[in-house]
Amino acid sequence: MAFYRRGKISCPAGRWTTLISNFGTGMPKTFTVAFHTESRRDISGEFLEKKYTWIFPKKPVRGALVPLMEFNREWINGIYTVKVRPDIDLMAEFK
Repeated sequence: MAFYRRGKISCPAGRWTTLISNFGTGMPKTFTVAFHTESRRDISGEFLEKKYTWIFPKKPVRGALVPLMEFNREWINGIYTVKVRPDIDLMAEFK
């Protein structure tokens, strides 16, 4: 079972929002996400990307949000999630 949200996703400030949740899909895929604000303020916050090789967890990756990001599910990442926690209210959109 896999999902990633389509269209515009509201990402409230200070709260984790799941953008991608994947279980059981092992094929590679690149997800491109654009972030923007209604107030035209700078994008800030963090992301958390978790990958598993089949059912074995890899070290989570954390980083800063930027306006345009790519997340790469690699071959046999049977469990894969991406969450974001912005410092200000953001909108996320898959490209």
